[in-house]
This record gives sequence, C-alpha cells and structure tokens, in this order.
Amino acid sequence: MSYYHTNFINGATPSSLSRAEEGGPITVTYNDAEGEKTETYDTVLFAIGRYAVTGGLNLANAGVEAQSNGKFIVNEQE
Repeated sequence: MSYYHTNFINGATPSSLSRAEEGGPITVTYNDAEGEKTETYDTVLFAIGRYAVTGGLNLANAGVEAQSNGKFIVNEQE
C-alpha cells in the first residue's frame, strides 16, 4: 500500500532546488529557525501569496469554511 503525506514547512526560506534527473525527486535546501536543511520531495509547492482568491470555488458546497476575506478557517495544527 502506498501512503501520501504533506509536509508544511512554515517560516522557511528555500536557497536551492535541484533534480538529479528529469521527472525525478526534488532536492530542496532551505533555511529555517534551526539553520540550513536539505530534504528530498516528489513535489514542491511555494505559497507566497497575500490574498486568498477563493470566491468562485463554491467552498460551502464542499463543506469548507472560509472567512470573509476568503481564507480557510483552520485549527492550531494547520
């Protein structure tokens, strides 16, 4: 059985991304409060936006709650 995980790294600043081969895993070097780290991932997503553009997504129909500014309502772990 295969498992999928999402790893959120808050407050990190990436310094490099590389692939040994096309379509292969991505090696990410970044700095966080503990210093420089290097990890390998299948996919990397940068979230740098300041505004939530969620108005046309019909979030309520999917059971997702959003604030009046369009940002998702989450708990302390998200």
